[in-house]
Amino acid sequence: MSKRADKRTFEDDSMCISTGTTKKQKSHSSSERNDAVVDSNRAKEIMTRTNTQLTEQLENLQKLIQYIRANISELDKGGLKKKTTVGVFGKSGSGKSSLINAILERTDLLPSGTTHACTSVIIQIEANLTDSNYTAEIEFISKEEWKEEFNTIQKILSEDSEESDAVFSTANDKIRALYGEKGLSKALEKDGYLPEIPEFLTSTAKIITCPNTTDLKNKIRCYIQHLDLSAGGCYWPVVKSVTIKVPDCKEFLEHIVLVDLPGTGDYNKSRDQMWRSKLRECSTVWIVSETNRAGSDKETWELVSNSVGDMAQGGECSSICFICTKTDDINPKEYIETESLKDKDFHITLEDSQNSREKKSECILHRNRKLKDMVKRSFTQQRTIKRHFNCDDNFLSVFTVSSQEFNKEDPILTQEQTEIPLLRNLLKMYNNNHKSEMAKQYISGAHGILSLIQGLKATNNTMGQRGGTMEENHKLHKDLKRNLQKELKNLEGHFAEIKSSLEEKLSQGATESEKKCVKIASNIVAPKDVDGRGFHRILAALCENNGFHKSKNGEILDLNMSLTKHMKQYINQAFCDLFPVKGKVTDNHALQAIIDTFTIIKENLIKEYERSPVLSHMLKFLQTEEMKLKARLKQEIVKRKKQMYESLPESIKTTMLPCYQNAAAIGGKGSMKIKQDILLNHIETSKSEMFQKAKTEMLHMLREMLDYTVKEIETRLTESMKYSLLNARTLPFTDVSKDMEELKRLSTQD
Repeated sequence: MSKRADKRTFEDDSMCISTGTTKKQKSHSSSERNDAVVDSNRAKEIMTRTNTQLTEQLENLQKLIQYIRANISELDKGGLKKKTTVGVFGKSGSGKSSLINAILERTDLLPSGTTHACTSVIIQIEANLTDSNYTAEIEFISKEEWKEEFNTIQKILSEDSEESDAVFSTANDKIRALYGEKGLSKALEKDGYLPEIPEFLTSTAKIITCPNTTDLKNKIRCYIQHLDLSAGGCYWPVVKSVTIKVPDCKEFLEHIVLVDLPGTGDYNKSRDQMWRSKLRECSTVWIVSETNRAGSDKETWELVSNSVGDMAQGGECSSICFICTKTDDINPKEYIETESLKDKDFHITLEDSQNSREKKSECILHRNRKLKDMVKRSFTQQRTIKRHFNCDDNFLSVFTVSSQEFNKEDPILTQEQTEIPLLRNLLKMYNNNHKSEMAKQYISGAHGILSLIQGLKATNNTMGQRGGTMEENHKLHKDLKRNLQKELKNLEGHFAEIKSSLEEKLSQGATESEKKCVKIASNIVAPKDVDGRGFHRILAALCENNGFHKSKNGEILDLNMSLTKHMKQYINQAFCDLFPVKGKVTDNHALQAIIDTFTIIKENLIKEYERSPVLSHMLKFLQTEEMKLKARLKQEIVKRKKQMYESLPESIKTTMLPCYQNAAAIGGKGSMKIKQDILLNHIETSKSEMFQKAKTEMLHMLREMLDYTVKEIETRLTESMKYSLLNARTLPFTDVSKDMEELKRLSTQD
């Protein structure tokens, strides 16, 4: 082998050795790089997971905070209805306006009906809590409704009739009030519209603001009263309601609405619907009657009897005040002779220079005492009213008042003897009761929310301790969930009994209604011994208004309501038992009593966890949530039971609507008989379907109410249990222990 070859071989070997070493190094270096990549990816996975967990924790914490803030917001809205409604009920001229003026100590606020007749416009009075002005908000009926009513008025006035005809007179009054003496021709020129009231044309409320009562009264008079009909410019026919806000009366009107509910006046569909709606809202009703006829005032009691269903089963009225007005209207000499009284009976001496004043004062007070007894005896004879209410000794209160004596500079009665201060104190009591209940619910609800927050803070402090806070939470959650299912099952059992009981009553009522409906309808649409010349207009108006007619003096013909007479007779007591409105409900058959006894937090759980720094707070929170839930359900049940009670006549009206429309379209000679036949034949042929449909619709509404109650309880409590017991997030930096002590102190105050 040549040297050159040896050299090449040596170089090759050297290269091989060199090359072999480099491969190992590269392999080792590549492995390190791969491990580094794996470690880096693993680290990224960990950080991604950590970031996801933090995001989830943040989202869960945000949800928790949102839940707490939503509870605070719900608390601020309040669980009670916004205000307590007091209805003032009575005929025009009974002294309602003067009474309200005296109570408010504003002698010039509401126009009285002494010189001009009042209309059926609803007047609401509230406190102005923003400034010192007097304001009136005037709400009009819709343009479409007025157009429909105007066409009916035009039809009535175009026919030959006498001024004494009640329907003709009402129609004529409306046109003359709006357009003046030659009302109909002027109205036709404007096609029934009123360019003088831009708010009416744009369907918005008209706001009037004045610094004093006199200016306000003068500006609103044309919207609520009959004035000089020859001039026109009176807009009450198109006014639905007037809301007056009065300053400086916070102590008795802050949470109260006084509603003047006129018992007489013209009929308007929109106003009547609002009248009934307001009557159903009344917690108490003040019946106003003049003293000279209060003891035997059949008309006022009849007005109340006609509306008692809207007050009781269809409403939430829990008491009645009968107020005898104008007690100063007395002739002492005549009264003494009538009652066979003598001066010695009053302990008055003839030498007394104030003999005549004292004698009148004593006569007034003597008659007042006697009148109160008479009214109470009269109430015991009002069977229709008493059938609708579960009356106790406190249900009826009687007052004898004199607004004139209260306002006099030199009265013969003291202010206390006028009894105006008693009524003002009654309003204060209503106001304070409403305010106290609102405060009680708010403080209790706030304490519950703070208990949740404090429990979440305590959870953070006990994390890692022996026993494990979350383990205890899960155990309590399991117990409460089991209690919830058990209590819901019991609730559904009670509800099944309620449905069965009401269905039985409705079936009995429907059967009797089928038998007697034609006779009931005949007495209304074809009464005997009635002058046909006047009645044909009443019948026409009844058909035009879908079965309803109200005369100027307050007499009501309601065919739909009359047809439900027997169904309501069967269910009235059931409604009183199921939905009582007076005081604390203790009857175990009442729906509210059944709900009040519902609880998932049993006494054994409270004792078991009373020493737990976390779960004692959570149980307090859940107790508060139960209380808030029951308060909300109470309001919802009251609202739905009103709708249920109204569903019977509404269902009948729907079934009767085709025949009302057909009958209303009939005119000319012999039209009254044809209208009567259309109505009675329709009732005869559809009576079975009509009453079964009404029954089915009411039962459907009951089922919806009860199903809603069960679902709401389950959903709300399940959510509260989740956030308080299954939530692993905490609020470590929020210490509300001092705030809780403050709320506890507030809750014990009167």
